[in-house]
Amino acid sequence: MLDAYRRRRALRRYLRSIANEVYDRQRTFELEELEGELLARRPDITSRLMKDILTRTDILIQQVDRQVEALRARHGSELRELRAEIENLRSTLEALRMEVEGRPRAPLPTEENSAQSPAGRSPAGD
Repeated sequence: MLDAYRRRRALRRYLRSIANEVYDRQRTFELEELEGELLARRPDITSRLMKDILTRTDILIQQVDRQVEALRARHGSELRELRAEIENLRSTLEALRMEVEGRPRAPLPTEENSAQSPAGRSPAGD
Protein backbone atom coordinates (compact mmCIF):
# COMPACT_ATOMS: atom_id res chain seq x y z
CA MET A 1 0.00 0.00 0.00
CA LEU A 2 2.89 2.36 0.77
CA ASP A 3 4.49 1.61 -2.60
CA ALA A 4 1.18 2.31 -4.38
CA TYR A 5 0.92 5.66 -2.59
CA ARG A 6 4.51 6.54 -3.55
CA ARG A 7 3.89 5.54 -7.19
CA ARG A 8 0.76 7.66 -7.28
CA ARG A 9 2.63 10.68 -5.82
CA ALA A 10 5.49 10.18 -8.29
CA LEU A 11 3.01 9.93 -11.15
CA ARG A 12 1.30 13.18 -10.01
CA ARG A 13 4.65 15.00 -9.80
CA TYR A 14 5.62 13.70 -13.23
CA LEU A 15 2.32 14.69 -14.82
CA ARG A 16 2.43 18.11 -13.13
CA SER A 17 5.96 18.76 -14.47
CA ILE A 18 4.90 17.67 -17.99
CA ALA A 19 1.84 19.91 -17.78
CA ASN A 20 4.01 22.88 -16.73
CA GLU A 21 6.44 22.21 -19.58
CA VAL A 22 3.63 21.97 -22.16
CA TYR A 23 2.06 25.14 -20.77
CA ASP A 24 5.35 27.01 -20.98
CA ARG A 25 5.84 25.91 -24.59
CA GLN A 26 2.36 26.98 -25.65
CA ARG A 27 2.35 30.21 -23.70
CA THR A 28 3.05 33.39 -25.65
CA PHE A 29 5.88 35.17 -24.00
CA GLU A 30 5.82 38.85 -23.43
CA LEU A 31 8.46 40.80 -25.27
CA GLU A 32 10.10 42.01 -22.08
CA GLU A 33 10.40 38.46 -20.73
CA LEU A 34 12.01 37.22 -23.93
CA GLU A 35 14.39 40.15 -24.10
CA GLY A 36 15.39 39.71 -20.49
CA GLU A 37 16.07 36.00 -20.87
CA LEU A 38 17.91 36.34 -24.17
CA LEU A 39 19.99 39.29 -23.09
CA ALA A 40 21.00 37.56 -19.87
CA ARG A 41 22.16 34.45 -21.74
CA ARG A 42 23.74 35.96 -24.86
CA PRO A 43 25.74 39.20 -24.58
CA ASP A 44 26.61 39.10 -28.32
CA ILE A 45 22.89 39.39 -29.11
CA THR A 46 22.77 42.38 -26.79
CA SER A 47 25.42 44.25 -28.77
CA ARG A 48 23.80 43.41 -32.14
CA LEU A 49 20.39 44.37 -30.82
CA MET A 50 21.65 47.69 -29.49
CA LYS A 51 23.39 48.48 -32.80
CA ASP A 52 20.21 47.66 -34.69
CA ILE A 53 18.06 49.78 -32.37
CA LEU A 54 20.48 52.72 -32.61
CA THR A 55 20.57 52.45 -36.41
CA ARG A 56 16.79 52.42 -36.67
CA THR A 57 16.50 55.30 -34.24
CA ASP A 58 19.04 57.29 -36.25
CA ILE A 59 17.12 56.65 -39.47
CA LEU A 60 13.86 57.78 -37.83
CA ILE A 61 15.50 60.93 -36.48
CA GLN A 62 16.87 61.75 -39.94
CA GLN A 63 13.43 61.33 -41.50
CA VAL A 64 11.82 63.56 -38.88
CA ASP A 65 14.59 66.13 -39.39
CA ARG A 66 13.93 66.15 -43.15
CA GLN A 67 10.21 66.66 -42.55
CA VAL A 68 10.90 69.52 -40.15
CA GLU A 69 13.27 71.15 -42.64
CA ALA A 70 10.67 70.82 -45.40
CA LEU A 71 8.04 72.46 -43.18
CA ARG A 72 10.46 75.19 -42.19
CA ALA A 73 11.32 75.90 -45.83
CA ARG A 74 7.66 75.90 -46.86
CA HIS A 75 6.62 78.21 -44.03
CA GLY A 76 9.70 80.38 -44.56
CA SER A 77 8.81 80.95 -48.20
CA GLU A 78 5.22 81.74 -47.23
CA LEU A 79 6.46 84.23 -44.64
CA ARG A 80 8.77 85.86 -47.19
CA GLU A 81 5.87 86.16 -49.64
CA LEU A 82 3.67 87.72 -46.94
CA ARG A 83 6.40 90.18 -45.95
CA ALA A 84 6.88 91.18 -49.60
CA GLU A 85 3.12 91.65 -49.95
CA ILE A 86 3.03 93.78 -46.78
CA GLU A 87 5.90 95.92 -48.07
CA ASN A 88 4.09 96.34 -51.39
CA LEU A 89 0.91 97.39 -49.58
CA ARG A 90 2.85 99.82 -47.39
CA SER A 91 4.52 101.45 -50.39
CA THR A 92 1.16 101.71 -52.17
CA LEU A 93 -0.39 103.21 -49.05
CA GLU A 94 2.48 105.69 -48.71
CA ALA A 95 2.13 106.69 -52.36
CA LEU A 96 -1.59 107.24 -51.86
CA ARG A 97 -0.90 109.34 -48.75
CA MET A 98 1.60 111.48 -50.62
CA GLU A 99 -0.88 111.91 -53.46
CA VAL A 100 -3.65 112.90 -51.08
CA GLU A 101 -1.43 115.29 -49.13
CA GLY A 102 -0.10 116.89 -52.34
CA ARG A 103 -3.53 117.79 -53.70
CA PRO A 104 -5.20 120.98 -52.60
CA ARG A 105 -8.19 120.37 -50.47
CA ALA A 106 -11.39 120.38 -52.41
CA PRO A 107 -14.21 122.42 -50.95
CA LEU A 108 -16.94 120.47 -49.33
CA PRO A 109 -19.85 119.90 -51.68
CA THR A 110 -22.76 122.23 -51.08
CA GLU A 111 -25.96 122.67 -52.96
CA GLU A 112 -24.55 125.54 -55.00
CA ASN A 113 -21.31 123.74 -55.84
CA SER A 114 -23.05 120.48 -56.63
CA ALA A 115 -25.27 122.16 -59.26
CA GLN A 116 -22.25 123.16 -61.35
CA SER A 117 -19.30 121.08 -62.32
CA PRO A 118 -15.80 122.42 -61.78
CA ALA A 119 -15.59 123.58 -65.42
CA GLY A 120 -18.67 125.75 -65.04
CA ARG A 121 -20.99 123.44 -66.89
CA SER A 122 -24.14 121.89 -65.65
CA PRO A 123 -23.92 118.24 -64.83
CA ALA A 124 -26.82 117.28 -67.12
CA GLY A 125 -25.87 119.34 -70.17
CA ASP A 126 -23.23 117.84 -72.62
